[in-house]
Amino acid sequence: MIEIETRSDRRVIRSLELMEHALLHILKEEGIKGLTVKHLCKTAGINRGTFYLHYRDIFHLIEETSFFQGLLSVFEPFDLQELMNHLDQAYPPITNAFQYLHRHANLFKTLICSGAPTELRERLQYLVGTRMYENFRQNQACMNDKSELSEYAVAYLGNAQFGLIQHWFMTDHAIPPEDIARILTGFIRKSSYLVD
Repeated sequence: MIEIETRSDRRVIRSLELMEHALLHILKEEGIKGLTVKHLCKTAGINRGTFYLHYRDIFHLIEETSFFQGLLSVFEPFDLQELMNHLDQAYPPITNAFQYLHRHANLFKTLICSGAPTELRERLQYLVGTRMYENFRQNQACMNDKSELSEYAVAYLGNAQFGLIQHWFMTDHAIPPEDIARILTGFIRKSSYLVD
């Protein structure tokens, strides 16, 4: 019985790997426009039933891939007060985030800068922008009655960061991740009135 379960687990793992590889291949070769369930299943050599056994839709697949899960881990909410202490230096969590984006540049450029569906772009915008400032929103709400200001500050910082990332990709990440991280750290520090 254990052997059958192990074999079954191996088949599941293999199917998931095939779908992730097919997703990456399609995005690299054809961009987001070529990404459909039918095309993905054909490329992966699986049937649609197998796809829907594991995922609701293409967006669910993208969110469950290892590269997307890695994105979640590097774009964790951070402490803005700690960032303010990094004078003329990049804040290490921001540097880590840009290094991760740089390692997976072709994929993220396709998802961020192309004609990606609105649902996917909004999800990415939240993850690479707004999510990093969740601690700020929570701290402001607890400390005083600036909840309206904090909502606008989070929107400002999140959208500005996403725009900076888009521009970096559209210019083929012409400057190194460490330098763009230093620039973003400086921009956030100059917006320090938001955390007063």
